[in-house]
Amino acid sequence: MKTGKTTLSDVAAAAGVSVSTASLVLSNSVGSSIPLATQTRVREAARSLQYLPPKKRSSAIKSSLPVLILTSDLTNPYYPILVEHLERAAEKYDFQFLCCNTYHQVQRERFLLSQAEKGQFFAVVFLYPPGDPEYAGKINRKLPVVAICDKDAALGIDLIEMNNYQAGCIAAEHLLSCGHDRIAIFSSDPSRSISRSNRVRGATETIAQAGKLSTLFIADRSALRDIPGDNTNYKTGVCLGRDMELPGHYSAIIAVNDMVAMGAMDALANRGVCFPEDMSIIGFDNLLYTGLLRISLTTVDYHMDMLAQAAVALLYRRLHPQAAELLLSATRFKVECPPNLVLRSSTAAYRDKTHS
Repeated sequence: MKTGKTTLSDVAAAAGVSVSTASLVLSNSVGSSIPLATQTRVREAARSLQYLPPKKRSSAIKSSLPVLILTSDLTNPYYPILVEHLERAAEKYDFQFLCCNTYHQVQRERFLLSQAEKGQFFAVVFLYPPGDPEYAGKINRKLPVVAICDKDAALGIDLIEMNNYQAGCIAAEHLLSCGHDRIAIFSSDPSRSISRSNRVRGATETIAQAGKLSTLFIADRSALRDIPGDNTNYKTGVCLGRDMELPGHYSAIIAVNDMVAMGAMDALANRGVCFPEDMSIIGFDNLLYTGLLRISLTTVDYHMDMLAQAAVALLYRRLHPQAAELLLSATRFKVECPPNLVLRSSTAAYRDKTHS
């Protein structure tokens, strides 16, 4: 039996898991994102093989340079909340962050990455799918790069996977289980966002497989100009809720995120629609205040705390002095954080008002 020379790969093989999963378990950075049975199996394998993890030497990885966090839209509350979770998760590693907004501009993204390439940052975290994944992959050969996004959107760099397709399926399955068979989907242009596209695809395919009807409503960007406010997602919901035909052909709405849902709820409430008596609605992201609304919003949660913990753990893994070979490794690590339903008062069983 190995003593002292056992590697993390040995433990992962013995437990039947990936190296990245074993690393997260043994660094106590998993939250509840990895099943308890799997965590137990990894720890028992480590104990059996007498695995000795590298000593944590925070001073060895502490840097005067910050980690660059790239976000595409800071008016979307999802991103500031995720940044806060990253900061909390990074406290024990002494990481410092600098958050920059790309405004959905690939040219600005490339400029910021070029600054990282020149040594202004010692790691990069994408909170959205890279606009130029090839350049991001190039940077990743020089310093650690992690993306928190969909699985097919960040090839060549470490990935904390948000399964938006599965999230769309979960939202649709919930409404179908409530008896809704005519479901509207509210979104801005899905082709402009992989996450939106995957949510919409998951929902529409699930509804179609059940033999029920769904219709995608996309807000016209020009129609948002006369709606006050800076949050495009909220304005999208207001626009679609304002223009929806009433009395409705649809008994439920899947909004592509929580802000769209809140905008739609406000616009439809102003037109006399009561949630969930007249219509059910569900969003995505589980933003902090969605449970505090007068009609609390049913939503699909991505566990932002777990996403942040996993991202920071991967950064630490890449930067750890006794795992320096991983920095140049061609192997990319992927950690999955499955979404789940948060049931609140904005959805309910379908009521056929034609017979009431």
